[in-house]
Amino acid sequence: MMWVNVQLFGYIDRYSPTGEKTFRLELNPEATLGELLAKICFPPEVEKVILVNGHQAKSATPLTDGDEVFIFAPATGG
Repeated sequence: MMWVNVQLFGYIDRYSPTGEKTFRLELNPEATLGELLAKICFPPEVEKVILVNGHQAKSATPLTDGDEVFIFAPATGG
């Protein structure tokens, strides 16, 4: 097993499985970002930006032990 650190920002924090904005999540060693999102039941239709260790990531991005995952709403304006 491996552990990743997850931080949710803005209204995205309502999807936290722990009720906390920051939490650790245990995953299988070969897990991808998509598997992390499925494990926390994050709705696929919700607009989001995801960084893994400071780099923008997609669902197929592989994760490794100790990764830092940041999920936040995309910036809007006008």
